[in-house]
Amino acid sequence: MEASIFSSVQPLAIVPHFPASYQRGSQRIALPYLNRTIFISVDDVLCLQGEGNYTFLFTRDRKKYLVSKTLKEFEKTLDGSMFLRIHKSYIVNLAYVQRSVFNKERQVQLADGREVAISRRRMKDISLQLTQFWQKLLN
Repeated sequence: MEASIFSSVQPLAIVPHFPASYQRGSQRIALPYLNRTIFISVDDVLCLQGEGNYTFLFTRDRKKYLVSKTLKEFEKTLDGSMFLRIHKSYIVNLAYVQRSVFNKERQVQLADGREVAISRRRMKDISLQLTQFWQKLLN
Protein backbone atom coordinates (compact mmCIF):
# COMPACT_ATOMS: atom_id res chain seq x y z
CA MET A 1 0.00 0.00 0.00
CA GLU A 2 2.82 2.44 0.78
CA ALA A 3 4.46 1.76 -2.58
CA SER A 4 1.41 3.10 -4.42
CA ILE A 5 1.56 6.34 -2.44
CA PHE A 6 5.18 6.97 -3.39
CA SER A 7 4.74 6.02 -7.04
CA SER A 8 2.04 8.65 -7.51
CA VAL A 9 4.20 11.48 -6.16
CA GLN A 10 5.14 13.92 -8.94
CA PRO A 11 8.58 15.57 -9.05
CA LEU A 12 8.65 19.07 -7.61
CA ALA A 13 7.97 21.86 -10.07
CA ILE A 14 10.93 23.97 -11.08
CA VAL A 15 10.01 27.57 -10.32
CA PRO A 16 12.09 30.47 -11.64
CA HIS A 17 12.61 33.77 -9.81
CA PHE A 18 12.55 36.75 -12.17
CA PRO A 19 13.07 40.38 -11.16
CA ALA A 20 9.97 42.59 -11.48
CA SER A 21 11.65 44.64 -14.21
CA TYR A 22 12.25 41.60 -16.46
CA GLN A 23 9.97 41.27 -19.51
CA ARG A 24 8.94 37.58 -19.56
CA GLY A 25 8.06 35.74 -22.75
CA SER A 26 9.73 38.27 -25.01
CA GLN A 27 12.37 35.99 -26.56
CA ARG A 28 12.27 32.50 -28.05
CA ILE A 29 14.94 30.16 -29.39
CA ALA A 30 14.29 28.23 -32.62
CA LEU A 31 15.62 24.67 -32.43
CA PRO A 32 15.72 22.12 -35.23
CA TYR A 33 14.12 19.02 -33.72
CA LEU A 34 12.93 15.80 -35.46
CA ASN A 35 12.76 17.30 -38.99
CA ARG A 36 10.91 20.42 -37.82
CA THR A 37 11.61 23.60 -35.91
CA ILE A 38 10.35 24.08 -32.38
CA PHE A 39 10.37 27.33 -30.42
CA ILE A 40 11.35 27.42 -26.75
CA SER A 41 10.96 30.47 -24.54
CA VAL A 42 14.31 31.55 -23.10
CA ASP A 43 12.49 31.86 -19.75
CA ASP A 44 12.21 28.05 -19.70
CA VAL A 45 15.95 27.43 -20.25
CA LEU A 46 17.79 26.39 -17.07
CA CYS A 47 21.26 26.17 -18.51
CA LEU A 48 23.30 25.48 -21.61
CA GLN A 49 26.25 23.10 -21.72
CA GLY A 50 28.82 23.39 -24.50
CA GLU A 51 30.39 20.33 -26.11
CA GLY A 52 32.68 21.54 -28.91
CA ASN A 53 30.55 22.82 -31.78
CA TYR A 54 27.36 21.59 -30.10
CA THR A 55 25.33 22.81 -27.16
CA PHE A 56 22.98 20.92 -24.88
CA LEU A 57 20.03 23.05 -23.83
CA PHE A 58 18.29 22.01 -20.57
CA THR A 59 14.73 23.23 -19.93
CA ARG A 60 12.60 23.52 -16.81
CA ASP A 61 10.40 20.61 -17.93
CA ARG A 62 13.54 18.44 -17.65
CA LYS A 63 14.07 18.08 -21.40
CA LYS A 64 17.47 18.15 -23.05
CA TYR A 65 18.02 19.38 -26.60
CA LEU A 66 21.17 19.07 -28.71
CA VAL A 67 21.81 22.07 -30.97
CA SER A 68 24.57 22.44 -33.55
CA LYS A 69 25.58 25.88 -32.29
CA THR A 70 28.49 26.83 -30.07
CA LEU A 71 28.06 28.20 -26.57
CA LYS A 72 29.73 31.42 -27.76
CA GLU A 73 26.95 31.95 -30.35
CA PHE A 74 24.30 31.53 -27.65
CA GLU A 75 26.21 33.89 -25.34
CA LYS A 76 26.00 36.65 -28.00
CA THR A 77 22.22 36.33 -28.43
CA LEU A 78 20.98 35.69 -24.87
CA ASP A 79 20.09 38.52 -22.47
CA GLY A 80 23.22 39.27 -20.41
CA SER A 81 21.15 40.40 -17.43
CA MET A 82 19.55 36.94 -17.13
CA PHE A 83 22.15 34.55 -18.54
CA LEU A 84 25.66 34.28 -17.15
CA ARG A 85 28.61 32.31 -18.48
CA ILE A 86 30.02 30.79 -15.31
CA HIS A 87 32.40 28.29 -16.91
CA LYS A 88 33.90 27.65 -20.34
CA SER A 89 31.29 24.91 -20.78
CA TYR A 90 28.23 26.44 -19.06
CA ILE A 91 25.81 29.33 -19.28
CA VAL A 92 23.15 29.45 -16.56
CA ASN A 93 19.83 31.26 -16.31
CA LEU A 94 20.10 33.32 -13.13
CA ALA A 95 16.37 32.91 -12.45
CA TYR A 96 17.00 29.21 -11.70
CA VAL A 97 20.07 29.58 -9.47
CA GLN A 98 19.10 28.36 -6.00
CA ARG A 99 22.41 28.65 -4.21
CA SER A 100 26.05 29.47 -4.86
CA VAL A 101 29.17 28.31 -3.06
CA PHE A 102 32.35 30.33 -3.47
CA ASN A 103 34.71 28.33 -1.29
CA LYS A 104 36.72 25.28 -2.44
CA GLU A 105 33.71 23.78 -4.22
CA ARG A 106 33.03 26.85 -6.45
CA GLN A 107 29.63 25.91 -7.80
CA VAL A 108 26.04 26.99 -8.23
CA GLN A 109 23.04 24.80 -7.63
CA LEU A 110 20.17 25.11 -10.08
CA ALA A 111 16.47 24.60 -9.36
CA ASP A 112 16.55 21.07 -10.82
CA GLY A 113 19.30 20.04 -8.37
CA ARG A 114 22.10 20.21 -10.94
CA GLU A 115 25.41 21.55 -9.60
CA VAL A 116 27.54 23.50 -12.06
CA ALA A 117 31.18 24.43 -11.50
CA ILE A 118 32.24 28.08 -11.51
CA SER A 119 35.37 29.10 -13.37
CA ARG A 120 38.17 29.93 -10.96
CA ARG A 121 39.46 32.95 -12.88
CA ARG A 122 35.99 34.50 -13.34
CA MET A 123 34.88 33.86 -9.77
CA LYS A 124 34.99 37.49 -8.56
CA ASP A 125 32.98 38.76 -11.57
CA ILE A 126 30.43 35.94 -11.27
CA SER A 127 30.01 36.57 -7.54
CA LEU A 128 29.36 40.25 -8.22
CA GLN A 129 26.81 39.56 -10.96
CA LEU A 130 24.94 37.00 -8.84
CA THR A 131 24.81 39.46 -5.92
CA GLN A 132 23.44 42.21 -8.18
CA PHE A 133 20.80 39.84 -9.60
CA TRP A 134 19.63 38.76 -6.13
CA GLN A 135 19.45 42.41 -5.03
CA LYS A 136 17.15 43.12 -7.99
CA LEU A 137 14.94 40.24 -6.86
CA LEU A 138 14.60 41.61 -3.34
CA ASN A 139 13.83 45.18 -4.42
